[in-house]
Amino acid sequence: MNQAITPETLYPIIQTLCADDYNELLKKMQLNQKIINDAANALHKIIFRERRVPNGYVRNGKTPTGRQKYLNPQTSRSISDTHHSIVRYSKKSYEQWLMFIKCMLYGLSLRKSASEVGISTTTAFAWRHKVIEAMKDYQEVVKLSGEIEIDETYFLLNMKGPWKGKQMPRSAKKKGEPAVLRGVSNEHVCVLIALDENDQVLTKVVGQGNPWKDDIFDAIKGKVKAGSHITSDSKSSYFDIAHQLECSVTQIPSGEHTKDEYSLGVINNYHSELKTWFRRFRGVSTKHLEGYLMWFRFMKYLKYQLEYDKHLNAALKYVISNHVSIKSSDIHQRDWPIDIFKPYQYLS
Repeated sequence: MNQAITPETLYPIIQTLCADDYNELLKKMQLNQKIINDAANALHKIIFRERRVPNGYVRNGKTPTGRQKYLNPQTSRSISDTHHSIVRYSKKSYEQWLMFIKCMLYGLSLRKSASEVGISTTTAFAWRHKVIEAMKDYQEVVKLSGEIEIDETYFLLNMKGPWKGKQMPRSAKKKGEPAVLRGVSNEHVCVLIALDENDQVLTKVVGQGNPWKDDIFDAIKGKVKAGSHITSDSKSSYFDIAHQLECSVTQIPSGEHTKDEYSLGVINNYHSELKTWFRRFRGVSTKHLEGYLMWFRFMKYLKYQLEYDKHLNAALKYVISNHVSIKSSDIHQRDWPIDIFKPYQYLS
């Protein structure tokens, strides 16, 4: 007689599954909650097993919870395979992390995500920024080539967050209130966006107000392949930058939408989608702006490069296995990317 399948006998089998097989298993079997938890843990173990062993470390047994341990023979320092990962300091289950990442992909609010996962709103906020931190270094390997469109967009300076015991550069404003200064000023954060024909996207905060040529060049230096073609607006800076990058350039005249067969239609559409996506958060602090830009860019990467049913596995594998180290306290102590006092220094 065949042995009955139990969580204890199924667990070793689940550990050998790849991510796609794991999803197929969930579709075809009616699993109870215990087996689902085991499956989620097994999937994460598969992901961690693929991480590179830190230099100078060797395998050294396992923790009581089954995590792989590593030992540095020279320093006698011991670490686990979750070292330098977003789950390093977490005491929650991997199933909860999986569910939270799914909530982020679906665009749920912090309150809804916290309710779905079974965590507090404060924890959900910290988890969101840990996941974003793991997404950030995707941009480090971006190399734009071929036909490239480049343009800037602007976000109003937002000081959302705790200010108790600190000096604000201006009086507090309610949501939706206009800028203190008229036009594009230092009260606006300039975000440079460049994308190419291969759906590679570069996003970078480059200062306040109209950007300087050197700031634009520093943002894209080393990120553009020589010989590419750049399409930009009529700003003279882009002409000089294109030649520095050894690229050809077509500039769309002011008041026009096209020049020859070139236009900025794709990047303008990206700007529109970006601003629409940001509205769901009802205000994002400028301190965290770049992180949210990275989040949106990573979502676009999933959309451009992968089938929809593979988004969750790809995001999970990238975020969990990526080498990052961030504590909740680091999130609130993050520096501002710009000088928030600069726009208001001459106001009485």
